[in-house]
Amino acid sequence: KALERDLRLSKRALENIVKSFHIEMRKGLSGQSGSLKMIPAYVDRPTGSEKGRYFALDLGGTNFRVLSLTLKGRGIPPDKQVMKFALRKRDVATTGKRLFKFLAGSIKKFIKEKKMDLSGRIDLGFTFSFPVRTTGPAGGTLVVWTKGFSASGVEGRDVVALLEGAIEAEGIDNISVAALANDTVGTLVAGSYDDRDCDVGVIIGTGTNACYVEDLHNIRKVESLRRKPGTMIINIEWGNFNKLKVTRYDRQLDGESEDPGAQILEKMVSGMYLGEICRLIAVDLITKKILFGGKACGDFNKKMAFDGEFVSQVL
Repeated sequence: KALERDLRLSKRALENIVKSFHIEMRKGLSGQSGSLKMIPAYVDRPTGSEKGRYFALDLGGTNFRVLSLTLKGRGIPPDKQVMKFALRKRDVATTGKRLFKFLAGSIKKFIKEKKMDLSGRIDLGFTFSFPVRTTGPAGGTLVVWTKGFSASGVEGRDVVALLEGAIEAEGIDNISVAALANDTVGTLVAGSYDDRDCDVGVIIGTGTNACYVEDLHNIRKVESLRRKPGTMIINIEWGNFNKLKVTRYDRQLDGESEDPGAQILEKMVSGMYLGEICRLIAVDLITKKILFGGKACGDFNKKMAFDGEFVSQVL
């Protein structure tokens, strides 16, 4: 019962979270310091009439994906080919040079295995699912790594320039990066290609984030946007939201993480951390001899030993 009380939220508590979230959104849109970065994506929703052949990369979770897709317009589902590459610890905790070499090498392998015809220039969209200070549709610097990534020499640098340099080093000379996107923004764009009324994109995977469509005059921190009519997608970066009721298990997980005090919402709900929260609760109950006769088996006492996938299997 004590555990249930810790984990349950009342209606009033939920309403307070909503109010706090709106306050943090307004602070982020006006450029004030807060837990929500509210990053302008410099793109709006598509019309559904777009056509052409494109490449896309998706980096930000436990896998790296390379895609080739042909848009046919009129909202017709695109033709696509996809390859998935597992991201190991040594791939994400290395140097930035080695990480981007791995990405470019994966593109080369995709082209070879799919026997791709690369005649003519091909635009590439780079989905980079980390907090980025966007400088335009195809430019942005990494603010901070999240989700366990720690490749050195990348924070504060333009990730598009790093990718293009690695692609050039692999001898691929007819692919150019035309767009830098967050995976949440990409989700909204893809959804609204099929349904113009799609207004919100949400990711709940290794990490978690959301984006939505905002009126330009509300984006007060960018003076040039406030004077224009129209809308733009805003990347909320809601994984960092911290106006939440936390348990001692949340505090323990956060304190033992690589970035204490950051990404609090993400650490409470996303796939990378749910298994560890369950493990910490179970270890506490084992210590109190409430669970498993007070005995923990095998590696269960090791940090991050119980994966989020196991939680799904149990459920």
